[in-house]
Amino acid sequence: MNKVKSLYIHIPFCTNICDYCDFTKLQYFRNFAEKYLIALKDELNSYPIKNLKTIYVGGGTPTALDDDLFEELLKIISIYSEGVKEYTFEANPESLSPFKISLLKKYGVNRISIGVQTTNQKILDNLNRRHSFSQVIQAVECLKNNGIENINIDLILGLPHASKKILRQDLTNILKLEPKHISCYGLTIHSHTALFNKGFKEPNEDDLRLYYDIVEEILVANGFIHYEVSNWAKNGYQSEHNMTYWRNEQYYGIGLGASGYIGETRYKNTTNLSKYLARAFVGDKEFVSNNDKITYQIMLNLRTIEGLDVSIVKHKHKEITEMIDRNLLKLENNRVFPTYEGMMVLDSIILKLL
Repeated sequence: MNKVKSLYIHIPFCTNICDYCDFTKLQYFRNFAEKYLIALKDELNSYPIKNLKTIYVGGGTPTALDDDLFEELLKIISIYSEGVKEYTFEANPESLSPFKISLLKKYGVNRISIGVQTTNQKILDNLNRRHSFSQVIQAVECLKNNGIENINIDLILGLPHASKKILRQDLTNILKLEPKHISCYGLTIHSHTALFNKGFKEPNEDDLRLYYDIVEEILVANGFIHYEVSNWAKNGYQSEHNMTYWRNEQYYGIGLGASGYIGETRYKNTTNLSKYLARAFVGDKEFVSNNDKITYQIMLNLRTIEGLDVSIVKHKHKEITEMIDRNLLKLENNRVFPTYEGMMVLDSIILKLL
């Protein structure tokens, strides 16, 4: 019985590198992309993948591929995509052309995640982003005209020169597009990114909390459910694929730098393109003991309002009761899950329960 129902595929190429990005990514060159897709196909073939429930293609920027290579990628995945309930592609607005959208539709992709980050042009320019908000509007319109309604918008909180006023404007602009899902992540600045080199700092905890409070207030008032620390969705549009991670379920991770979890093993693929093209796919492996499983269960389950089976932490009865009294956790149907207040201090809750 194959328990692995989710597949993540990483496409590392970008036409330009954004100032904040720390993901496994490379400047797009066609000759590398051609070789990469052949290696990707070989890696997919090396696993017994069948009867999937979700596929998620992320990056990098999957839509950065030339049209013919983009279709080649969709063809490679099509062997696995039959009967898939949720099939997501990440996209940047400027490379989500009407032709690529028609291909996505043709090959059964039914969910798109668009990297918007902010609707403020000045901030976008400062981040070396290559899109305008009008391109976001066009892309969303074209997706909906092609029958792809399940759209996620990514925003980053605490970008350089951001303000509460700009954030409120961002949310107003985004809500007009009527997305089904919105993800908001606090800016993290990593040591080898352009933002770090320019001397920018991450937002402090107090500012970030104010930003999250604004997001929470506006999105909940507009009928969104805050179902995971950084994610809000209309009812029924929670990301099935990401719930795989947060439920601590198994998944295949394919592509440069991708992570996977199969059987008793968590693994991370190499981030070195030469090694990947030489078919040395896996970089690190970690054996997951029963104790590790429980640790992961606590860390991941508590990120969502599905929560954690209380029997897993029953020896922490005193701590749980105290956190319920402080309105950080709730207990219902033998499951313990975070309130909004709890989500905002989740790390401290997890430390108490581990």
